[in-house]
Amino acid sequence: MNWSFLKKTVGKVAPVAGSLLGGPAGGAVGGLIASALGVEATPDAVANAIESDPDAVLKLRQVETNHAEQMQRLQLEAETARLSQVNQTMRAEAAASDPFVRRWRPMFGYAVALTWVVQASAIAYAMVAAPNNAANIINAVTALTPMWGIALAVLGINVSKRSQDKQVAAGQQPSSILNLLKR
Repeated sequence: MNWSFLKKTVGKVAPVAGSLLGGPAGGAVGGLIASALGVEATPDAVANAIESDPDAVLKLRQVETNHAEQMQRLQLEAETARLSQVNQTMRAEAAASDPFVRRWRPMFGYAVALTWVVQASAIAYAMVAAPNNAANIINAVTALTPMWGIALAVLGINVSKRSQDKQVAAGQQPSSILNLLKR
């Protein structure tokens, strides 16, 4: 058993401690909880103590209250590590010499556009070829709306991000919606 197994159980009583159990700070928070419950710092021992100790709920809340500052620091460190990994990945993508890695955004855009054209053509053909099935075709297209919503949202984010990347590469400050509204 690992600490993330206790995440849900502890999270019901002590939400911050529970959320930290599932991440990189899980061992440290698990140790604090084990100490408060008076058991060995292992997930199994803590799980058994939570089940058998009637005061476990009170002790878990007390751990979160007494160690709020330390848990906040652990939470910030975990988020900083996560963002650092995301930034490292983005830098690697930007510096990649592999054409596919550098061109995945435009390739996704072309694929969405091609799919859109093929689907629109097929819908138009189907409606002209079999007008009696038009209602079924319209219902089928409506069912595809969530898929297209996601694809077009991803495409919009890609286009926006690529525009910002080009502005930064040109030495310009990327414009935001707030800056545009101020003008």
